[in-house]
Formats: sequence, C-alpha cells, structure tokens
Amino acid sequence: MIPAVYTRTMVAVLCCVLAFTTSASAESAWVLWFGTGTTYTAFGAYGGATGEKECKEAAAQLMADMSKDGKRLAEFLKSSSRYVCLPDTVDPRGPKAK
Repeated sequence: MIPAVYTRTMVAVLCCVLAFTTSASAESAWVLWFGTGTTYTAFGAYGGATGEKECKEAAAQLMADMSKDGKRLAEFLKSSSRYVCLPDTVDPRGPKAK
C-alpha cells in the first residue's frame, strides 16, 4: 500500500515538473532547478538543440532513481521539493538586486 502511494505521488510530482516547463526556442540552454519552499538552486544546465528534452529526461531520471529509495522519496515529498526545467533566460529566484 505505501509503495503505491509513493509511486502515485512521484508521478504527480513529475507531471507538475513537466507542466511548469515553458516553451522556448530549442536553440537556448535549459536549466534544471531544484526548489525547496521558495528557494531554488541550479541543479544542471542542458544546452544545444535538444536542451529542453535533455533537461526533462534528467528530471525524470532523478525522480526514477529516487523512487527506488522510499525514505529518500518521502523526505523529498515532505520538504515540498521539486525539480523545474526552465530556459536559461528564466531565473525562478527572481530579479537580482542592484
């Protein structure tokens, strides 16, 4: 029962990650961001013609790896953590102070 709940939750989180990605030119680089609460950290950058695809695949792979460790997945979900793929022109941390 518990693994089924984690699996469904993981699928829901992954769908949210993919839903929040925005469309942009395939020419630009994409960045995979790791977010906890309102804080974001760049996790990896993926450039070139397939940048968006590679970024989404990396996020899916991270979630698949995490699903193998129930404790790690539970901690990830409890902390409101998420992975988000965004074009390199978008910074989820907001504008920088001058």
